[in-house]
Amino acid sequence: MRTPSAIRELTYLGLELDLLKGAGHQWDAEMDPGHYLDIVEDGTIEGGPLLNALPATRAEYDTALRAHGSDQYKAGYLPYSIVQGWEQLRMVFAYWRVDHYEALHAKPASLRATAAMRQDIDEQLARRDAGVWGHYVADASQPLHVTIHFNGWGKYPNPRGYSTSPHLHDLFETEFVDRFIRQGAVATRMTPLSIPDQAGLTSEQTVMTAVERYLADSNATVPELYEIAKTGGFQTGTPQAKAFVEQRLAFGASELRTLIVWAWEDSINETIGDDAPQHVRDIVNGTVKYKGL
Repeated sequence: MRTPSAIRELTYLGLELDLLKGAGHQWDAEMDPGHYLDIVEDGTIEGGPLLNALPATRAEYDTALRAHGSDQYKAGYLPYSIVQGWEQLRMVFAYWRVDHYEALHAKPASLRATAAMRQDIDEQLARRDAGVWGHYVADASQPLHVTIHFNGWGKYPNPRGYSTSPHLHDLFETEFVDRFIRQGAVATRMTPLSIPDQAGLTSEQTVMTAVERYLADSNATVPELYEIAKTGGFQTGTPQAKAFVEQRLAFGASELRTLIVWAWEDSINETIGDDAPQHVRDIVNGTVKYKGL
């Protein structure tokens, strides 16, 4: 993932989920709500479940929202997109570990050749999965993707006179970035890598809790964004506006890097195979023979 060609591939794949918008009604209706989450000032999702205590599954989440007159397609289901994609990437890494080991150690040579072929495909899948799924992580760093005030302040009490322009969303995340932001300035704001200690396979709830914190931190910057917009900072490129957007981009990039590394580190703890489950650690340590799929 660190080679120049992989970086170009990952960068382009980050656009994929937006490029696919308009592919068809079925696609748009199901996939578009995965890009956002309508968080209210009281910390709930449209008056339903709390952001810091989301239900374990999308089905349970949807049920909770419907009890408050909404559903996952109105309120968005961004945190579930992130957790689901993280689990998928972790599993691809797990199979890469096994195929890499088998490419070196399997007998006879024909099995090593098959494993090497699968390892190459695993690498392609890992880049695609990380690149496409990374779009959701990036969306979550954009404050207007994690608030009910996503296209201007909207039809809500607005005592501070915040912008109600639907153009604010595009101005903030596209036009302003293209005009005023440079990659080097973002890179200097990246935070150090830090992932949880892992004695065993990371639980789904642990990942969801981390994602909830990430979205909450992003949502907390909504007022500052609207204050900057109120003074015209995103039109003129004020130092405050530049610093704010650089920080948002670095926040998202740091989280994406952390989640990818975390998925890689945790993949050694995975179990693979439906019919004959085996622990990845046992296979790559050479303590058990890989049974295959």
